[in-house]
Formats: sequence, C-alpha cells, structure tokens
Amino acid sequence: MLQANLTVLADKLGQLLEPSRVYTDYLRRVAWGTDASFYQKRPQIVIHPKNESEASKALAQCYQNNTPVTFRAAGTALCGQAISDSVLMVAGMHWDKFKVLDDGKKVQMQPGVIGSKLNQALAPLGWKFGPDPATIASAMAGGIVSNNASGMNCGTHHNSYQLIDSARIVFADGSILDTGSKQSREAFKKHHPEMIQGIEAIRDEIMADEKLVERIKRKYSIKNVTGFGMNSFVDHHDPIDIILHLMVGSEGALGFLSEITMNSVVKNSHSASSMVYFDSLRGACEAIVELRRDAFSETNAAELLDNFALKAVAASKYETPDFLNEVHKDVTAVLFETFGDSQEQIDANVAKMSKIMGKHGLYRDVEFTQDPAEIANLWTIRKAIFPLAGSMRPVGTSCVIEDIAFPIEVLPQATIDLQNLSFEHGYDDAVIYGHALEGNYHVIFAQDFSTQAEVDRFDGFMQAVVELVAVKYDGSLKAEHGTGFGMASFVEKEWGSEVYDLMKRVKTTLDPNGILNPGVIINDDPMCHAKGFKPMPAIHDIVDKCIECGFCEPHCVAHGLTLSPRQRTAVARVMNTLERTGQEPEVLAELKKNYPYFAIDTCAADGLCKLGCPMGIDTGKYVKVLRAEGATKTDRKISDFTSNNFGTLESVARFALGATDITRKVIGENGMGAVTKIVRKIAPSMPVPLWTEGMPTRGKALPTGVRHGEMKAVYFPACLNRMMGTSAKNDDQRSMPETIASLFDKANIEMVSGEKPQGLCCGQPWESYGHDEAADRKSDELSNWLLQVSNNGQYPILVATTACLERMRRACDDRLQMYGPEEFAFEFLVDRLQVNKVVEKIAVHPTCTTHKLGMAGKLTELAKACATEVVVPQKVGCCGMAGNRGMNYPELNAHALRHLKEETKDQGCTHGYSVSATCDVGLTTHSGIPYKNILALLDKASTKKQH
Repeated sequence: MLQANLTVLADKLGQLLEPSRVYTDYLRRVAWGTDASFYQKRPQIVIHPKNESEASKALAQCYQNNTPVTFRAAGTALCGQAISDSVLMVAGMHWDKFKVLDDGKKVQMQPGVIGSKLNQALAPLGWKFGPDPATIASAMAGGIVSNNASGMNCGTHHNSYQLIDSARIVFADGSILDTGSKQSREAFKKHHPEMIQGIEAIRDEIMADEKLVERIKRKYSIKNVTGFGMNSFVDHHDPIDIILHLMVGSEGALGFLSEITMNSVVKNSHSASSMVYFDSLRGACEAIVELRRDAFSETNAAELLDNFALKAVAASKYETPDFLNEVHKDVTAVLFETFGDSQEQIDANVAKMSKIMGKHGLYRDVEFTQDPAEIANLWTIRKAIFPLAGSMRPVGTSCVIEDIAFPIEVLPQATIDLQNLSFEHGYDDAVIYGHALEGNYHVIFAQDFSTQAEVDRFDGFMQAVVELVAVKYDGSLKAEHGTGFGMASFVEKEWGSEVYDLMKRVKTTLDPNGILNPGVIINDDPMCHAKGFKPMPAIHDIVDKCIECGFCEPHCVAHGLTLSPRQRTAVARVMNTLERTGQEPEVLAELKKNYPYFAIDTCAADGLCKLGCPMGIDTGKYVKVLRAEGATKTDRKISDFTSNNFGTLESVARFALGATDITRKVIGENGMGAVTKIVRKIAPSMPVPLWTEGMPTRGKALPTGVRHGEMKAVYFPACLNRMMGTSAKNDDQRSMPETIASLFDKANIEMVSGEKPQGLCCGQPWESYGHDEAADRKSDELSNWLLQVSNNGQYPILVATTACLERMRRACDDRLQMYGPEEFAFEFLVDRLQVNKVVEKIAVHPTCTTHKLGMAGKLTELAKACATEVVVPQKVGCCGMAGNRGMNYPELNAHALRHLKEETKDQGCTHGYSVSATCDVGLTTHSGIPYKNILALLDKASTKKQH
C-alpha cells in the first residue's frame, strides 16, 4: 500500500491534473516501472501532466512534500534513468507538438515529439534533426536531449549539446526559466540569486585552473556523457547559458525540459553507403583510424559490426547477403556512409575511401550503393542491432548493453582488449558494434541475474571494463546512452574526486533538496549497478525474445490508454515471477484482476507492433493466445455455433440493422446513443456496442444480372459489406456492392460471383478472439468457393476490405489471385476508366493491414489520382476499431482517433476514404466527416472511357 504521505500527495496531484491522469494502482505502476534497460523499479505514483503549467504545479507539490520525481518520455533509455520507485512524471502522449522555424533552420519541440517526426517535417526544407540515435523512430526529444544521445552521423559536432538554442526549464520547486527570453533570463537571475551565484562560483573555480580546463576539453574531445556536462562551464560564461547546456545530458536530475529549440543541420542532396567486410577486427579498426586521419571530411559515418553482430543480422527478418551464414569468425563489417552536394563529390569521396579500405585486408570487394531502398535497408539493419542481438540471448536472461568511447588513436588495440576482456569473463558471444569513427562502441551480452554467482560475474566484468576504459585508455564510460544507474557508481572513477565534487555541487545548486531523479549520475552506492534487475522469465515463445526496448510503442493504438505491447509483456513477466516465488500475493491478485481489461480486451491485436520490432514480435498474436486460453466452454460453443450458422446470423444481422434504421429515424442519433449507453451501464457484460453517428445502415445485396465484358473478375463481398451499408451521414448511400458493380460496368469487366456468397467469411472475426479452428473452417469454405468461381484461380479476385485480404492471403489457396481495392484499381480499373479529379479536399486513412501488406502508398496514390487535395493524417495510426473491438470498447477507438478531427474536418476535408467498413464507422464518428471505401471515390471521379 502507499505510504500515508504519498496517499495524500496522490490526492493532491489528482486535484491538480485530474484523477484519471494520476495512477496509484499496482498494474500501471508495474507497467510504467520498465524501460529499455535491464533494471526495473515500481513507482508509487505515475502522473501524466498535459502541459507545462501542470508539470510546474506537480513539481511544486512534490517539492513541498519532499518527494523524489523522475521524468520519462519514450522510455527507450538503456541505463535505468527513466524508472522510479517514487513519483514518475511521464511527458509523452500529451507533449507531441512542434514548430519548424526560419524555414527549417530551427525547430521548436515539446519533449514528447518522436525524433523521426522532426526529420519528416524538416527533410522537404533541406534540413534534418542533428542527433540521430538508432532509436530515433521511437525515442522522444526530451530523452534525446536529456541523455545527449547522438548516433551514427552526429558525433560530437551535431549532438544536442552543440545544437541546442534555447529551452524552457521547470526546476524542482516548479519555477520556470525560458532561456530564449531576455525578460525571463533577467527575472530568473533576480529571483534565484543562490542558483546563479552557485553556478558562477563553480565556473570561476574551473576557469582559474588551467590543467582542469585542459582536462575537461580533452575529455569532451571524444563522445562523453558520464556525469554532468562540465564542458558547459568551459564553453560558456553567462550562468543562464551554462544552466541551459548543463540540462543536456543531465537525465532529468537538474530540471525538466518542457520545450526545446534546436538548430537544424543541412541535409545533403547526395549520399552513398556500403557495408564493407574486412578479414579481421583489427584490420577494420585500422582502416577506420586511417579514414579518420586522412579522409574525415569524406567519411560521415563508420559503423562497426563485429562477427557476433553479423550472426544476429544473418538470423534476422531483414534482407541480407547469403554469404553471411558462411563467414569465418574474424570477419568484421563496417557500414560506411558519405554525403555530398553533387555526384562528382560522392564519386571522389568513394574513390578516396575505397583506396584506404583496400589497404587493410578486405574479405570482399568494396561496393557502394546510392539506391535509396538499399541504403534504407542497410541502415535499418544497423539500427536494429541492439534488439537483434538481444533476441539471440537464452530465454530467461537479460540483455545488457554498455556504451563506451576510446580515443581514436588507440582504437585497434583497445578494441581487441575489450573483446578479450569479454572472453575472459565468460561472455563468449558478446557483441561489439557502434560508432567506430568516434571511437564509440556498444557492448551487448546476455546475463543471468538469477544467482549471486552470476551477479558477481557481472560485477567483475563491469569493474574490469571500467579499469580498461577509464584508467588504461582514459576514455569515456558513457558516450551517448546517459550515465544512469548502470554507471553512476563509476563516475568518480572516470573523472577523479575533484571533478566529481564539482558535479555534486552542480546537483546541490540546481536541485537543493535532491528530489530530481535521485541516484542517477550522483550515487554513493558503489553497487548500484548490480541490483534492481528486471525479471525476464519465459512466459510464451511468441514474446520471450522481447527485451522491452519500446520500438513497438509508436505503433500501438492502446499505448497511453491502457498498456503497450512491451508493458503487456513486462506485467506478464512480473505476474509470472510473483506466482513462482509466492511474493506479494496482494499485488499478484490485483494484477490478475486488472490484466484482462488492460492487456487483453483493449489490445487491437492488429500486428502493427511487429512493424516496429526488429525481431518481428507480434504481441497481438500473444494476446490472441491469451484470449483463447481464457475462453470458457460456453465461449467455444458460441464460436462453433456462429461459424457453423453464419449464413443465418448474417440474415439476422441485416434484419437488425434494418430495424435500427427505423428506430434511428424515430429517436435520432442522439437517442440511439443514449439508449445504448444506458444498456451498457445496466448490463456491462452484454456485447452491446455504443451507438455513434458513424453507425451503418442496413447493407444492400449485390445487384443481380450478368454483365458481359472484355475480361472476367470475381468480386468477393466481405460479410461486413453484405451486412452493413454506409453511415446515415453519407451523401452517397449506395452500398459497397452497388459501387463496385458500377465500376465493373464502366470498366467493361464481367463480374463473376457464382452462387450467392451468404455465410462465407475469411475467418478474421474468430481469429481475433483466438478461436483458430473456427477461423480456419471459415477460410477453407471461402477458399473452396473462390476456387470454384475463379475457375481455379484463372480470374482475378477483388477483396475490397484489406483486413479480409490479409487473412485470406495467409489462409486460402495459393492459386487464388487476390487483390486489395487499391491494387485492383491500378491493375484493372484506372486504365479502363476516364478519371477526372474531383475538386475536393479529402482525407485518406491507411488501415493497419494496408501498412502490413505494404499497400498504404498505393492507397494514397489512388486518392491523389481522384481528388485535387489529399490529406493523410500524421497523428493517426490504427483507428482502434479492430473489427468490433472499438464498438465494444469505444474508449479504444476514441483514444486512437483523438487527433483525427483536427487533421481532417478542421483542415477543410469534406469526405474521407479507407478500405474497411468497421474502420469507416469510427473514422466517421471522430472526424465529423463521412468515410467510405476508396473505390467509392474512384467511382465518383470516373466515367466510362470513350473509345
């Protein structure tokens, strides 16, 4: 239970933020107690402020209560700096606004903006976001800046420290400083003289010692984020500028960055990349040293992948050369990249770099590529090394990653020493990879923390690494991942007592009560790196390889509402651990009680999490397994009954929709909504969907009559299109079958439909509940029917709903030529029609399955061929309908589409188009504009071509 003072604090925070954004239940405390590191803590309170004012008030309340606070953005931190056993303040979902300034020269952002979103906005203007960590598709600006994360191309010249322009900072007591405002700077100096004097005193003490100044400069000549950024005192004189730069890399231990303005970096127009294979690790390192010395301006990145990293790549889902499975144990790869403003410059760079590489023992000839797809694949593989290597670990072990930097001149021998050190401590498959051009390596190894002997082995290895890096080679124990709990006990070892004491004074000056992320960076416990490990028991082979990196979360519709994929896995692991050990029975009981709703019921199971996961883990499949395991005998009987009697039930559904059409005319949309709300409240266990204005009318049957044409094609009207019409809001009340019949007629295509398809279904509704046997029966029935009507696969088949298509391609006969609506349109319709763009601003929603099938681009392309202006909302992923799940759990649909109206109707869109009837319901409801299938737009924009 919460301690009494924390209970009072939680109540007060609830009054400040709304109780719905203050969590004290065990399930969400456990869920938010995990990040990408191998540590785990359980926060007592989790809060989600929406804006700077709320964050300031919450901090002030914690300050008065003398209660520690830790900040968190995406939770992709690797050293435990985003977890807490006190108050965890999350600045993610509500903090995603940004502005591009000065035609791209600067960008102003809130801490919850994902890094790749900034690059998407800057690229068309010829600029890019400077830091480029491998996690940029999931890491958020607040974490990137607070850790001074860098990455492949930015080195020490384009990291957050160098590029930060200004920031709004909220301090421990809730006070706010805007470093970009002269008025705020002067006011802060006036009202916080003790902070200003403390910073000035440290500055003057450092600057009075020439040897100390030189040491600081030398330490930061290579990548270094160990401790606080003491170069701030050397590089800047004004105390406000020093404070601003101290915030970079401070891991939230000095203040909260509520808004950040960064200078952008010019994006070169030309580039080339090459994965170069060397005969040995030493040869690769020697080539990098020479390139750094003689071709540094031409070499923009050199990412080393040792032999063990190559093994992880070879076993991945990515496209890799076949010879990777046969390379001998010394072969080492380096991914090189060079940029330029002309092809001539690229050619010259490639020639110079290749000549140098050729001196150092190549395993294969150097081949550079400028093909965007090939380059993207190479860098996607490089960015995935951490989770890929993590997936190779034995089940039940943790994935540990360390982050160090050597001076470049000692790189070859230092690298060999590092590898030998891992072998000496029994880490025979440790992966060494990373930003070798900067002397910056990451070391990944599997670690079992279940016995004291294994913990001691880990501690011994860490102590040896510290001696090698910090003492023998005077390098950096942390180069870009942040200090965190993993290295806080060794900060003094690297810097010495004099500088460490100055760091402690920095902490005391800016956070006098020590409430901000205590124990991170400044920690008196010499063993803080060897305790607090997260449990990693085996729970199911679908998710056992998950390292909880968080790459999945930007793709998850439930994230921020209930649980994300990694949180579902993390909570399941904690439940498993508590069950096995018998510890905390009251916690386990509450987790078991709440897990079904938070993890299972509100999971869309759309599989989009797989797109973000380098290992291709589909947590939705795991959830379907849990649904099947939780099904009662009655559930299974209902599943069998519905699958065996689907034709009859289809008729009942059409009748019911017809009856509701009459009722909605009598009592109106609001009346229907009120009635269903009452029913859902009185009988929450009844599967009654919440009525919305997007609900469909009754579907209309496929028009009868044979139309002869130049070609034959099969149209399979999905069960939803047979049962459901369009929203009553829609000005085009034709059903999907009617629309497609119109298109076939205009395109002179003969529609082949065989016997009436009533009762046929792809099986997706049963699969989503984990009833695979029933789902497969329906797929087999449909497959047999399609083979019959398509003349054993001779005629192409139009499947207008992509969710059905995705299931059918997995489960139906391979001879069938099945096309989604956008595919069928480009293959068979567009050239046969006279298409004249509709003068209208429309919205397009790529569904989950269009993304999974790689058809989202075709959907947008078809829309642009049919309308003068097309909007694809950037803040919307899965719509949260997931079949009928969004109807039964409308909060999921509302959460998913919370930004839809501002990006569609509010921007002047009049209609929307998608490829799923149930998605259209939610999209219509939350956008305020009617949605229909994309083929309705094609029909609207086309006429019969005149020959």
